[in-house]
Amino acid sequence: MKPALRRNSRGKNLKSVEDKRRVVYRWYVVAVLMAVSVLGYIDRLVLGFLVDPIKADLALSDTQMGVLTGVAFALFYVIMGLPLGRWIDTGRRVGILSFCVALWSFMTAACGAAVNFLALFIGRMGVASGEAALNPAAVSIISDLFPRDRSALPISFFSLGIYIGGGLALILGGQLIDLFNQMGTVTLPGFDEVSAWRLVFFAVGLPGIVAAVLLFVTVREPERRLQGEADQAAAASMTGVFVFLGEQRRLYFWLFGGTLTFGFYLYAVIGWYPAMLMRTYGLEPGDAALGYGLVYLVFGVAGALSVSPLKGMLKRRGVDEAAVVLCFSAMLVMALPAALGPLAPSAWLCLACFALTKYCWALTITTAFVAIAEVTPNTLRGLMTSVFMAAMNVTGGALGAVIVGVLSDNVFGPENIRYALSLNAAVFVPLAAVLFFVARKPYRQRMAALRAQSA
Repeated sequence: MKPALRRNSRGKNLKSVEDKRRVVYRWYVVAVLMAVSVLGYIDRLVLGFLVDPIKADLALSDTQMGVLTGVAFALFYVIMGLPLGRWIDTGRRVGILSFCVALWSFMTAACGAAVNFLALFIGRMGVASGEAALNPAAVSIISDLFPRDRSALPISFFSLGIYIGGGLALILGGQLIDLFNQMGTVTLPGFDEVSAWRLVFFAVGLPGIVAAVLLFVTVREPERRLQGEADQAAAASMTGVFVFLGEQRRLYFWLFGGTLTFGFYLYAVIGWYPAMLMRTYGLEPGDAALGYGLVYLVFGVAGALSVSPLKGMLKRRGVDEAAVVLCFSAMLVMALPAALGPLAPSAWLCLACFALTKYCWALTITTAFVAIAEVTPNTLRGLMTSVFMAAMNVTGGALGAVIVGVLSDNVFGPENIRYALSLNAAVFVPLAAVLFFVARKPYRQRMAALRAQSA
């Protein structure tokens, strides 16, 4: 009996070690995806801090800068997002994402070589084409690494990349432009003198090439898990996709409706808040970058990490539609500080209002990713995440920053852009709250149906 007991014990120990290795590997993949997301959001958002130096160098207007931060990115994000989403659902996700990371990183660096509005527009479209694969691929990969009822925490950690990347884009953007300005004249092949904003694009774009190689070499393609007849039908053909979407049209209409309406506010802030701080309160670029960037990073991370415990608390109280309840609640809490923040008498009070706003913003976007993973079959998560991101970009992503730019040029004046941002928040945040409230019923019905299927 004793040798047998030793063998059983050894077998259990080996199994325990193997289980631990699998857990460590899963979280390593989440960490790599989060790091890639950090780089992606730095590349996406750094333009928002370089608005005024680019305007001065290339003689552009606020409306043109709004187009660059909005339409130029959103257009190709949408055009490429849907086919990439379906490719991600059927192809090798790790290879697809690795290629796209290399593409957007190269195009970010290429923005630093732009000599006019058209060249910058093309560069931004290239960044968008690569980044369109990021969230669909990552959500799909993570959803196959973790069980459905345990996906909230790893997706929350992945979404930290949005806020760490956004915060670092602002902090690094300001610090790098100050550093490069202090260096004086810099010459590179093809340029007599290189402006500091060009060096910022080079500095933040090139590290992504290294990240693409790391992702491709160290992350294995996870096995797809089909869960029930709905997944099988969706995987079979595009006909199955349309059947599923037809059945769940009310759910996705209201869920996406609330998020894309919020996107009109979100992308306006991304495009104009740093410039507003400098124009309204006279902050130097480095000071604006440090203050705004730290708020963006700290409260963005806090909001994302709050999703799992808050959702778990609501679930324990029997709230099946916990995800949309969180989104609705966040809109209510942030409505006033979002509208009043830009009108504050001091920069620090403005940033204090933005801190609460950013917390709720991060809570909402992270919860939206969790909601998609929760109610969507595994074989459609890439496509539905692409539809979600496309919806945000074709509406708020394309027009949120442009609306503020047009109001600045034609109504309030560039020096009073604070009023354009305040008006934007006063309209779109309450409207998003209404749409999330309506989404509660179809979300609750979908969760009940999933529970019945698994019973």
